[in-house]
Amino acid sequence: MKSKKTFYVTTPIYYVNGMPHIGHAYTTILADVLARYYRAHGYDVFFLTGVDEHGQKIQQAAEKAGIEPQEQCDRMAQHFKDAWKKLEISYDFFMRTTSEFHKNTVRKVLQALWDKGEIYEHEYGGYYCVGCERFYTTKELVDGKCPQHLKEPEYIKEKNYFFRMSKYQDWLIDYIKQNPGFIRPESRRNEVLGFLKGELEDLCISRPKSRLSWGIELPFDNNFVTYVWFDALLN
Repeated sequence: MKSKKTFYVTTPIYYVNGMPHIGHAYTTILADVLARYYRAHGYDVFFLTGVDEHGQKIQQAAEKAGIEPQEQCDRMAQHFKDAWKKLEISYDFFMRTTSEFHKNTVRKVLQALWDKGEIYEHEYGGYYCVGCERFYTTKELVDGKCPQHLKEPEYIKEKNYFFRMSKYQDWLIDYIKQNPGFIRPESRRNEVLGFLKGELEDLCISRPKSRLSWGIELPFDNNFVTYVWFDALLN
């Protein structure tokens, strides 16, 4: 018996520091159209959406509202669910990154990478943008400001944990070139290849609890939480 064809589609998982808006709806409706199209053509479809609930912006939004971060997440997650119900979005699973299912998966991945030596400890100094929740190099800044938020980032020096991303630079380039359909459209594929011509730095994947407490604790060091983008993308 021939196995049924499968199709997976996901929206971004949306950040819960604010209410759902037309941009969220636009992306989710497009994904819904794809899911319905492939279901109508006999595919076994899995359509994922959800919310990204950790990080500094969530912690700050909760502090501003005078509530705990979990309450902020619970309130906003419901707003997104209500919006998708009104728009009759046919998702199969609504991911919340505060769920135990997700947190356990993140811890397993972190521990596996640590055991394989793919994560290491290092003291690092850099320009940190709260809006982006990431460090920038001086080359990436525009007139000394974050290129996304046009604000001067704060210089922070601290111990953190890093993923050996630079190790995979050549492998990534070869894979993208050998698989032309891996990134589409072609303009974005060329953009990524252009980025990979420069030096690919290792990725900081932690935040000290002294600066950020709202996150998934590292399984090998309970003084740190996981960088929100490492956490969220595993959903």
